[in-house]
Amino acid sequence: MRIISATAIPIELELKEPFSVANETVETASNVFFKLETDTNLIGWGCATPDSVTSETEATVLHAFNTVLKNLLIGKEPTRIHLLNEIIEDQLKGNPSAKAGINMALYDLLGKNANTPIYQILGGYRDKIETSVTVGLNPADVMIEHAKDIVSQGFRCLKVKCGMDPDKDIETVLGIRAAVGQNIKIRLDANEGYTLEKALRVIETLEKLGADIELLEQPTPAKYLFALKEVTAQCTVPIMADETAFTLRDSLKLIKMEIADMINIKLMKIGGITNSIKANIFAELAEIPVMIGCMNESMGAMAAGVHFACAFKNVLYADLDSALDFKHDVVRGGAEYKDGYVIPSEAPGLGIEVDL
Repeated sequence: MRIISATAIPIELELKEPFSVANETVETASNVFFKLETDTNLIGWGCATPDSVTSETEATVLHAFNTVLKNLLIGKEPTRIHLLNEIIEDQLKGNPSAKAGINMALYDLLGKNANTPIYQILGGYRDKIETSVTVGLNPADVMIEHAKDIVSQGFRCLKVKCGMDPDKDIETVLGIRAAVGQNIKIRLDANEGYTLEKALRVIETLEKLGADIELLEQPTPAKYLFALKEVTAQCTVPIMADETAFTLRDSLKLIKMEIADMINIKLMKIGGITNSIKANIFAELAEIPVMIGCMNESMGAMAAGVHFACAFKNVLYADLDSALDFKHDVVRGGAEYKDGYVIPSEAPGLGIEVDL
């Protein structure tokens, strides 16, 4: 099997409502779909989601594809994924979401060629995983109502954005806890918004008042490694690294220096499934659990995260909710939500159908 055609198709997906975190607010999400056609009539789909976090835009993804990636793929055997990943990493610096989208498309072809869903090809540890659903930054009353709505849909885990104002964050989280009850898990994500002192004060106050926080994600700025390490050492709840865990080298550094209790692996940041496998192996050897997260991803990209999360024992957490945020996605299949879990498709490959 050889790749005979490679196409990049950019789209803009409109969010149901503006989404705010500690460092930005967005109303739409750029996604670039990759279509790889083979001489056996199999088609592989992948999707890049460029973002300020990855220092990419739709334009940079398309430039990387047209000037480098397309030329590296035509005529190649798509199932030789590790070889192609090494060639791409060598020839194209940066551009992690572009690499991720291509890597996903190669795995989609691998699964279709084997007539097997990707989560089973990768190891098939489980067939579903509980996911959090995110409550974006808004006035406290709006966030509380959003949390109640999420729980009413059957989800049992909330990821509450914070990091702007510690006092407001405390008030909001306590309000959410009172509204949803004690049986719902609450995770906090500060997106680098706190100092060491503010992070500790927020958690100490919430714990004292019975908020029962499951974990705190990326409380301090990514570049201040030892601030994150100190929060981890002093905090009474587990600390997860996200923005600090960008590349494979970052993941290894976090583990060797014992910077955080757990790591959020996002396929868009690290460059796809192949690199995520490596990062997860690092973490599992060090007995550090992993979360698989997402960005503003169409199901065309998020499906890969779902398949990955279900494949490996060390992935104990999932934050795979981005496909819920769009007014209209262009993808069917890939995964479904039920009773608070996200479930990968049993169709071959990623199991997605793309309507472009």
